[in-house]
Amino acid sequence: MRITLENQFIPIQPGLRKYADYYIEKKEIDILNQTVVLYYQFQLQKDLNKPILIEPDGCIDILFSCNDTKPQATLYGSFLEKKPYPLQTGQEYFGIRFIPNHDARNLYFSMKEITSKDICLIDFLNLDPNIIELITNEKNFLWRVNLYKELIASKFVSDSPTQRVVRYAINKIYASKGSININNLAKEIGYSTRYLEKQFDQHVGISPKLFSRITRYQYSLYMLTNNHSLWDVIKQNGYYDQAHLIKELKKFGNITPKQLMNER
Repeated sequence: MRITLENQFIPIQPGLRKYADYYIEKKEIDILNQTVVLYYQFQLQKDLNKPILIEPDGCIDILFSCNDTKPQATLYGSFLEKKPYPLQTGQEYFGIRFIPNHDARNLYFSMKEITSKDICLIDFLNLDPNIIELITNEKNFLWRVNLYKELIASKFVSDSPTQRVVRYAINKIYASKGSININNLAKEIGYSTRYLEKQFDQHVGISPKLFSRITRYQYSLYMLTNNHSLWDVIKQNGYYDQAHLIKELKKFGNITPKQLMNER
């Protein structure tokens, strides 16, 4: 199942846009991993007096704090519920968002160990600290993107048969907007549900069912913040009814559809 920029959804983080003085982004296809990577850059409002709340998205983010005196890079694992990001007001950040599907043998932590956690990037993989400074000192967004791809991206790349299984499953989950039956998905791939769950646990850090629910939440979040009706969200994302949608939004985002629609 090959992907394009058009058919691959990248989860959104509305809070970063909403409370930034400026925000820019660029999507690219990772050919080897058959996934899409989102590069983004923003600067928070200087007078912001509230924390930025980050939505569950099933992704990993690497965030570079472009501070001239104390540059740093932090890796954020997949959040399972909405929580605040400890970001500094008036600070410029450069980030990379991608879907986890990596071989832990190349890393210092497993995907499961970093779920809902944040750690220093150089504690996660073997990396020269000078690389962090090179990227944060660069002022041009696209040149930062190129430096990341040249100096860091390859360290995440590997391609095993089990990763290809997980990659296919992830793309099918995205194509279904998180509404796919995991037992049927496992049969389609040719493995047991238990085997698929084990591979997700190893390479993604969460179960395929939970990944699907977060995916559906993200699609719903996107639609509700982009002028879609409540009934369109229910119908297109496979919810049983309005009560089911409200329950899922409260679980992952601690918010109701009405609150989301009022915010937009």
